[in-house]
Amino acid sequence: MGDLLARLQAALGDTYRIEKELGGGGMSRLFLATEASLHRQVVIKLLPPEFTSEVSAARFKQEIELAAHLQHPNILPVLTAGAKDDLLFYVMPFVPGESLRHRLTREGRLPVADAVRILHEIADALAQAHAEGVIHRDIKPENILLLGSHAVLTDFGVARALAESRSGGRLTDTGLALGTPGYMSPEQAAGERHVDARADVYALAVVGYEMLAGFPPFAGPTAQAVIAAHLTATPKPLTDARPDTPPEVANAVARALAKDPNARLRTAAEFRDAIGEAHPGAARRPISRRVRVAAAVTGAIVLAAAAVLALRPRAPTALDPNLVAVAPFDVLDPKLQLWHEGLVDVLSRNLDGAGPLRTVSPTVVVRRWSGRADPTAAAELGRKTGARLAVFGQLVAAHGDSVRLTGSILDVATGRAVGDIELREASASMDRLADSLTIALLRELGRSRPIGAVRVTALGSKSLPALKAFLQGEQFFRRTAWDSALAYYQRAIDIDSTFALALRHAGLTLGWQRWGGDSLARAFSLRAGRFVRGLAPRESLLVTADSLSEAAWGFGADPLWRTHVRRAFATLEEAARRYPNDPEVWYELGDLRHHFGPAVAATEQAALDAFDRSIALDSALGPTYIHPIQLGVILGGPAAGLRYARAYLSLDPKDVSAGGMRLVARFLSPGSAASPEVEQLLDTLPPHSLFYALWPLDVWPDSAESAVRVARRLAARSPPGSSDFNYSRVRLSLSLARRGHLRDAFHTPGEREPTLLTQLAALGAVPADTADAVFSGWLRNDNWLALYALPWWSKTGDTMSLREVARRAGRNAPSATSELTREVWLYGGEAARGYLALARRDTAEALRRFASLPDTVCTPCTLVRLAKMHALERLGRNREAADVLDHLPFPGFFAMPSDVLWILERGRVNDRLGNREKAIDAYQYVADAWRHADPELEPYVEEAKAALKRLTGEPRK
Repeated sequence: MGDLLARLQAALGDTYRIEKELGGGGMSRLFLATEASLHRQVVIKLLPPEFTSEVSAARFKQEIELAAHLQHPNILPVLTAGAKDDLLFYVMPFVPGESLRHRLTREGRLPVADAVRILHEIADALAQAHAEGVIHRDIKPENILLLGSHAVLTDFGVARALAESRSGGRLTDTGLALGTPGYMSPEQAAGERHVDARADVYALAVVGYEMLAGFPPFAGPTAQAVIAAHLTATPKPLTDARPDTPPEVANAVARALAKDPNARLRTAAEFRDAIGEAHPGAARRPISRRVRVAAAVTGAIVLAAAAVLALRPRAPTALDPNLVAVAPFDVLDPKLQLWHEGLVDVLSRNLDGAGPLRTVSPTVVVRRWSGRADPTAAAELGRKTGARLAVFGQLVAAHGDSVRLTGSILDVATGRAVGDIELREASASMDRLADSLTIALLRELGRSRPIGAVRVTALGSKSLPALKAFLQGEQFFRRTAWDSALAYYQRAIDIDSTFALALRHAGLTLGWQRWGGDSLARAFSLRAGRFVRGLAPRESLLVTADSLSEAAWGFGADPLWRTHVRRAFATLEEAARRYPNDPEVWYELGDLRHHFGPAVAATEQAALDAFDRSIALDSALGPTYIHPIQLGVILGGPAAGLRYARAYLSLDPKDVSAGGMRLVARFLSPGSAASPEVEQLLDTLPPHSLFYALWPLDVWPDSAESAVRVARRLAARSPPGSSDFNYSRVRLSLSLARRGHLRDAFHTPGEREPTLLTQLAALGAVPADTADAVFSGWLRNDNWLALYALPWWSKTGDTMSLREVARRAGRNAPSATSELTREVWLYGGEAARGYLALARRDTAEALRRFASLPDTVCTPCTLVRLAKMHALERLGRNREAADVLDHLPFPGFFAMPSDVLWILERGRVNDRLGNREKAIDAYQYVADAWRHADPELEPYVEEAKAALKRLTGEPRK
């Protein structure tokens, strides 16, 4: 410290005399000094010395000097800046007040008038700076100083100075170069270097929200989680968090917090003017006498109503009286540190389901916990999680090898203790001690609730070594350290092979590390389902749902496929009803809807809604973002997919999808598809990463045909003989066909995907004799793949083959060994009769047959449902067709040419109904997807282009 002071004083020379160090500088150091010539006090801010290797000193001074020219009463000017002896510093006037951060820490939320006044003053300061082309980039409470009733903004130009003067290093970890995580705009969080005034407007809106609500709009346990929340989460409406917020202020803050900069208030001046009506000093138009009289009458009515409301008892805070949040225990002995979070896991699962009690997920608790185990922090945890009951305590070493465990139950609504417990036990018997604490807690809670029988050791293992290994794995699992988590779960399973929770989480971890269909991951999940008895309700529901869904992945090999799928959905929907604020439950439900949605008529939007709910509850669980990237592209276009991808990557993920999603994010970023970074990723990523990248790219009709580019690289990178070799060629043929390269898709060497082959044939890309030979072989061998060939036989008028399919379906369905196979044969038999009617030009009979088919058996359903749509249109039932066409028939599965035909049909029907915008969107998609398609598809493309020209008045390319 003495050496640093001496160096800084030497750098300052005789101009300033350092008096003492001040606190509150964050990573930087603040010093109070006296300016010799004017005898005034100043503050010198010294940036961390390690910055000197990253920053050009001359450019740093130049940028600071630009900001120093700003003149405004609410801007704290920079007097000078220096760079000497490997030190970077700048000098500001001394303000004898406090920062907004200090006041927020002391008071929580501010009075509305104070908050609005501060917002107005800082917005006015920013408006001046923006008018002169200066962006602050680091608006936060620490940089707003309060002097009496006056607010001033400090550190102007520092973030830009660091960003612009860096010489190749990375300064993002400091929070200065790109902003501070809690206040960064989505575009800053995504790493965009060139931001404009809208980033400052967003950050100021975050500050305004925090001043009024008493808490920030976006939160998380780590900087990465906070960034992810900025990119994806929707904050609680300010009028809910602070009902007395003026509507115009709440509306201005909400508009300024828009994720898309184009939807945001554009300038600080607009933001200032939007809140100006509520600012006491803002200019007001003269009010007429008539208006004053009306206002007086209205005011009297309002006052009378307010008086009535004031006399009514206040509604309590919305806390669930039977929800318990178990806080991490204070552990004062390093040898017992495992139990800091371990007691959260054990007690949460032991208490869950005891009588009416439910508990908050341990992962949610750990990520939302801060502070020590005391009533204040426990009450805050209860409010964050909606739990009226909070358990907290302390674990300390006692005499010899014993430990002392104290626990308390807090009623969050009243602030009173429900019960206090103290127990002692040998340190080698922590499982028995946790059970004893569970019984004591339930005894206290049972005084006011019908608890009934007490269940202990609800984690499912009686082995303390297995339990300790599992708890250690849980701590790594919560932090997405998959390798370490799996090692501990495996250790727990080796000790106790019936440990259901360890088996389930080992399966999840392997799925996220390798691939969702990994055989070992499936084996773990299926084994876990055998040992579900005795688990807490939440764990029982999740283990059961996982086991059922893994069984369903066997499809035709699962004799009870339909039963298992329905039970899996019912189980997770019950879990969501019981635990509506549990992110893992919503993640599991979203995943099930994504993969098995067609079986219960769930839509893509329903799957995305569940994932969004999970992300809002816990933005730090990386795998939750994977499917939303693809669903975002499907439902909202590339910008929506990119938001999820950036939020996912901000967590620095380690799961199997990470490399592929980095590539996807580069492709989806405007102007980045041809960048050297993309080419490097294509050259270096392993085949499985390229495979993951295809899922979102396949459904994006970009002009560069990124999916085809990735699929070609995947096929080239997969070595012959490897498990990826044949599948990579299947994926290449699928990507080619989706973009209209039908003949290339057909001639791609390797195994042919049956669904695709029938679509290529129907579109004219397969020689007729080849198609006939393949499809006749399927029928001759009694293979249910013959059901895929129904459109071909109908198109070619082969009524004999259609009748034979119907006959064989009637024979094979009763003898099928699985529910799914039986359903497929029944479906295929009725579909064959519908196609037979089409071949005979009997549209009404065809529609009657197709209408009887369930949409939840989707093996050959895309083309069948298209045929049904055509029949509806021929009979003039366009509205009915439009309702069905709003959704793709196969959410989350392979992209096919039929998907584009489906969207074309959507355009045609909405065009007839006068739904202009829907029709334009659909036609544009077709024109984009098949921009470079084979001649066989040219009529469809020309139809889409002509419709676009007619509907928009503009020629389309």
